[in-house]
Amino acid sequence: MTQADSKNSITAPVVSSRRQFLSTGAGLAAAGTALALATVTPTPAAAALPADDSALLNLEEQIFEQYEAAHAHDDELYQVHVIWRDELSRLESEAIKAAIESRPFLTQKQQWDLVTAMPESKEHTRLVTLGEPFFARMDLLIKQMFAIPAHTADGRRAKVTVLLTCVMGSEWTETDKDADYDIEMARKLLIDFIGGEPGEMLRGQFTTSAAVT
Repeated sequence: MTQADSKNSITAPVVSSRRQFLSTGAGLAAAGTALALATVTPTPAAAALPADDSALLNLEEQIFEQYEAAHAHDDELYQVHVIWRDELSRLESEAIKAAIESRPFLTQKQQWDLVTAMPESKEHTRLVTLGEPFFARMDLLIKQMFAIPAHTADGRRAKVTVLLTCVMGSEWTETDKDADYDIEMARKLLIDFIGGEPGEMLRGQFTTSAAVT
């Protein structure tokens, strides 16, 4: 066998294998592209239907109507709560001191009966009762909202806003500089999931004020 024949017998299979590899790779790439397009490209029927989260936005409005009504008497509640709470603390301290000095003292039930007979305690109960129907209605609306998937950034913003304000508690609506580190990080992640301008608008509220509403 000549030297040329020897080279040909070695190089020919290499070229053939390389072409086969390139041909196979191109086929796989084309198949992958087709699969990707089939996965992400909406069908004409689906594309004709724009994403609509109007139901979530409507529920958000209703929820905050109930929220405002439920918290309408918070200032008054706090004022009367402080009065009867301080009186209860005073009675408890007196009872402890009397027990240490081996003197007669009021039982916890007697202390509580005295406090609940106070006008401030009765007013506190009245105000709490006024808010209960609004809290109940708000809870039902929240459950209804969270059963509906969000399809847009504005829909996700509505759900996160309700979650932070009406479900998680006041510490979740504090500004970034005042919030605990774990709350701040979790809240920022939620806002990242919102995306778009609605997410950035909500993010801005926590850098300028202590309330989401």
